[in-house]
Amino acid sequence: MFTVTETILIERPTQEVFDFLTDAASRSQWDESVVFEELTSPLPVGVGTTIHSRLRAMGRENDFHWRVMQFDPPARMATVSTSGPVPTTLVMDFIASGNACDVRATIEATPEGLMQFVEPLIREMVRTNLSTGLARAKALLEGHAILG
Repeated sequence: MFTVTETILIERPTQEVFDFLTDAASRSQWDESVVFEELTSPLPVGVGTTIHSRLRAMGRENDFHWRVMQFDPPARMATVSTSGPVPTTLVMDFIASGNACDVRATIEATPEGLMQFVEPLIREMVRTNLSTGLARAKALLEGHAILG
């Protein structure tokens, strides 16, 4: 099992940051590993909401299904995978900082079977992807051009 935590300050109001980062429809805009993400239960989003994601990693696409475990706008959203190649949780905390928002994203994953042998590689890939994704979200929300 490993835990990766990344933080970033986004110069936008907390509610706006929360809405963007927790919206399944916008996830592929900021997280390049996401092929698509969609709700699989009706609106509104809340505890018990289900989500389907197709993620690209190491040249392969994998499906994950998630359940929202905590939904406290605009402060926190926590999800847990209910299926996928690696049992995973994602917790996103949003802390107001004046007119900006500190975002703290924590991913905990438990590679099983043969995947345990490549856990350090998976951990580094998750850390890099999370860091890059949050930087991309910051650029999008703050209206900066995104290269690459």
